[in-house]
Amino acid sequence: MKYHYAIVAGLIVGFVTSLPVLGQSRINLSRYEGVTRPAQQVQLSAPVDGIVEQVLVVEGEYVKEGQPLLQMDDAIQRLSTESSRLQAESDAQILRAQYALEEAQILLDRVTTSFEKDAASEWEVRRTRVQRDQATADLQLAKDNKLIAEKRYELELERLDRYRLDAPFDGVVLRRTVESGETVQTEDSLLAIVSISPIRAEIHLPAEVYGDMKLNAMYGLIGSAPASESLRGRLTIVDAIIDPASQTFRCVFEIDNPDGGLPSGFVVRLASLEPAE
Repeated sequence: MKYHYAIVAGLIVGFVTSLPVLGQSRINLSRYEGVTRPAQQVQLSAPVDGIVEQVLVVEGEYVKEGQPLLQMDDAIQRLSTESSRLQAESDAQILRAQYALEEAQILLDRVTTSFEKDAASEWEVRRTRVQRDQATADLQLAKDNKLIAEKRYELELERLDRYRLDAPFDGVVLRRTVESGETVQTEDSLLAIVSISPIRAEIHLPAEVYGDMKLNAMYGLIGSAPASESLRGRLTIVDAIIDPASQTFRCVFEIDNPDGGLPSGFVVRLASLEPAE
């Protein structure tokens, strides 16, 4: 009898140990591959219509955010900006209006005094008062015009800045399709900038493991050539929608690449459903 119990117990243990366990054994991870992409990638177009004065970068060059990449011919805009600056900084109209107001006030005071002594008519008082009020309005108009000139100067400075194309983020010049002296329009694509620090890997996993993936956890990844090595990526995005056709959902992993040693575009797959230590 004990012998039969031992046989049954052995069969049960063998059956339990042969069952799939949660994690990698539940699915064939090698079937679910993804591709790495740059963290950021943009096509930069001509900022204004005109002639390219100078291209300041070459393909493959590393650039910093805000670094000038291209300069358009801005000679005419510089003249317009300088004219606006002179108008904005000029106080001549205000000074002229102030002097006119002071003179009008003196004249009004004199006529008012004469009127009190019966040496001037009421009409003369009204006329000089109107002249004083007009001088007051002229002074306010001069102040308003100066404020408008200052705003116009700020606008011209903004326009002048648009003649220069700056790097929107730290990255690498992937493509350059323009040379100095070319005439371009705003719809023309001139430069392509990419950031591969970090790089991102998108992998579509089966719906059955949806609840197993832990957001912000580090996972082991296996890359293909030229990145045939074990990698680590932080899970930054788990899509809230499962694709009904493929019954998969998208996961995005962020792979540190501080020195830019890894290119983007290589195939990658998840090493395990369990987060890396």
